[in-house]
Order: sequence, then structure tokens, then C-alpha cells
Amino acid sequence: MIDGSRTFFQDLQIANPKQYAERLPQSERLFPYYAGYSQTFAANLLASVRAEPTAVVLDPWNGSGTTTRAAHHAGLNAVGFDLNPVMVLVGKAAMLSARERPSLVPLAKRLLDRVKRRAIRDGSADPLCRWLVPTSAGVVRAIENEINRTFVSHNKYVTLQDASSVSGVSDLAAFFYVALFRTTRQILKEFIPTNPTWVKSPMTTRHRKRPALGFLLEIFMQQIESLSNALCSTGISCAKETSQSSIIQATSEDLPLDDGTIDIVITSPPYCTRLDYAVATAVELAVLGFEKSAFDSIRRSLMGTSTVSDSIETVRPQWGTTCAEFLDRLGAHPSKASSTYYLRNHLQYFSSLSSSLREIRRVLKGDGLCFIVVQDSYYKELRNDVPKIAAEMAEREGLRLSRSQEFSASKSMVGMNSRARVHLSQRTNIESVLCFQAT
Repeated sequence: MIDGSRTFFQDLQIANPKQYAERLPQSERLFPYYAGYSQTFAANLLASVRAEPTAVVLDPWNGSGTTTRAAHHAGLNAVGFDLNPVMVLVGKAAMLSARERPSLVPLAKRLLDRVKRRAIRDGSADPLCRWLVPTSAGVVRAIENEINRTFVSHNKYVTLQDASSVSGVSDLAAFFYVALFRTTRQILKEFIPTNPTWVKSPMTTRHRKRPALGFLLEIFMQQIESLSNALCSTGISCAKETSQSSIIQATSEDLPLDDGTIDIVITSPPYCTRLDYAVATAVELAVLGFEKSAFDSIRRSLMGTSTVSDSIETVRPQWGTTCAEFLDRLGAHPSKASSTYYLRNHLQYFSSLSSSLREIRRVLKGDGLCFIVVQDSYYKELRNDVPKIAAEMAEREGLRLSRSQEFSASKSMVGMNSRARVHLSQRTNIESVLCFQAT
């Protein structure tokens, strides 16, 4: 049993969840993921909860794997889900045991020796040709093929474009994929603007990058060495042997878990600011071979997407009065497309959030704990009180709010949009940690 008394919740150590509070150098981060919360936040929270060693910790929006990594380090069982296959691989790579470190560089050297011996195919039809000339795209694809055949399928290429194949990738294979992600992103840094949720294209095909074979292999080895060192220097994985973890590609709206099997949820849903999480990983999805149609499918499926479906949702009673009132004001706003695109986009977001909270309650045990990090947002001058909306939705699903801890969010992703900055001086964003217990 988990003590869910009011005193228990008040005694919890809740650190500032913002990732930038830790100020890790970019070189010491596994992947340049801009969303989520800090490792310190998750670790302190788990330590305060004092869960039983057999407890299972869930993150239905696993992202870069902060929750699953913190739970595994604490000796607890962990399960994480994400719909983006790139983030599933990043989360898995973060779980790689530090014991693997001595073998990583030798394995990479043997892998690249095989790449050199193989004929490099012209990559004219490769999705990477959006940014690279065909010969360079062919080199990246050759490295990816060798990683796949060596660590995923044993001499048989298996595409990583379906949930079962991505979910079955080992931590070791994921580590090498992340090294290739970082290699490709470094080569294409010219096309990665300050806003991390967007990736530019070359003005013409003549402006595509053309790194040579030797240079690409050199960058890849540098990334292997950097990530290998980070296994120890940043504690990417010092997991206890008693705990089990799994990271699976799945939606938060339909979790592949039995009822009442989870003890603790620590998570943060995507921001309600139309951040395009698929476009943010467009380079990495291209490394995995996602053509335009497959990319569009992933993009439309992710919560918080800037795309909208053809069907128009209606406000549902279980979303609560705060949500209904905000959507009424949004729909009546005089700005262009408020009553069409922007209303549909927000309806889509809140529908997904409500369904996800229902799933979280379904899989939680009767005394299970749930901690959700959410940040408010704005539509023009209208405040979108996402923390209050999430709390009302959760209460209706059987999650009792026992504590809410607020932090001023001096950095907001909406500030990356130059057209939105005009509103920023008039407001302060609030990041809230909502603490629930199942009822």
C-alpha cells in the first residue's frame, strides 16, 4: 500500500521540473530533446514516495526517457510508451548499462570496417536527400543498414516503421541508432534553427550538404566515443539489476497494459502550443527511412500536433467547465481562423488529453499515485489554464488531486515563435506539478 494521506503529499520533495534547471551541456545530453522535466525532479520524487521494490512506474509520454531511467536507477520496475519511434529508441539507449561501455568503440570500429567494404549505393530516392546529396545519403543509409543487420536482426534488414519492430529493439542497438541520429544532426546543423521544433530545407538541391564517406565515418566515431563517455560521466545508466524496464511504441490513449497494474505514474503530456513533435525529429525519422506518407502519418498521430483531422470534435462534459469556457472564448475570438483551425486544433488536443487520463486511471492500482507536469499556455491574450483543465478531467476519471505545486516558467516554447513574442511581456507561464491518488 502507498500512503496517500495529505501529510504524505505535503512532505513530498518536488524540485523544479524544468529540464534547463540542471544546465547540462549539450554534449552531455543523450539527445537534444527540448520537452520534459529534469532527472533531478523525477529522482527526488521517487525517493520521496518511498515505493516498494516491486513497484511499477509508468510514463505514457516517455519522450527521452527521464522517468524510466530514474525509476530504473532507483531499483524500480519501469514501463514507458511513446508514439514517436525516434523517442522510443532514445529512451531505450538511455537505459544501456554502463557495463557495455568498454565494448562500444571496438564494436563501432568493426561496424564501420564492414561499411567500408560494402558498395555504397546511390541514395537518390532516400528521404535523407531532402538535405543531402545522393552519395552522402547513401553513406548514412549504409551505416544505418549495418547497425540494423548487426544489432537488430542478425544479417537481415528489418524496417523500424512499425510498433512491434521498434519496441523489440535492444538498448545496445538503440545506442548505435542514437549515435547515427547525432551524426546526421551535426552534419545538418545548418538546417536546424534556434526553434528546435522546426527543420529547414535547402533553398535548392544545389544547397544540399555533401559530406564525404571518410568525414561521415569520423563524425560517427566521435559520437560513439562521446556517448560512451557519457554513460559514466552523466550516469545515463547505472541501473540496478533487480529492476525491469520496457519502452514500447504505443499511444497514451490506448495503453497495452492490464487494468490496475501500475503503482506510480510520473509524466508530462505534450504542450498545448501546437509544437510539432514530428517535425522536430524529421531528420531522425528520415534516418529510419520514413518517406513522406509515413512521416505524415506519424505527424498526425502525435498529441499536440499542429495538424488537424477532418472530423470536428465537440466539447464533452467530462472535459470540465474550465475547458468548455476556454473553448467558447477561443471560438468567438475575432482573430482569423479562431473558430475553424485553431478551435479544431484545441478540441483535438483536449480530446486526446481526456482519453489519456482515462487510460492512466484504468491502469493504476486502487491506491496508485499519479504525478503530472503541465504548463499553461495562451491563445493570443486568452489564458489556457491547462493545469486546471487537466485537474478537472482527472477528477472526473477517478483521480483525486491532493497537491499542486507551481513554478514560474521563465522560458516558454511559444517564445521561439517570433510572431508570438509580442504577447510575452504581458504574461508569465506557470508550470504545475499535479499530485493525484486513484480513488
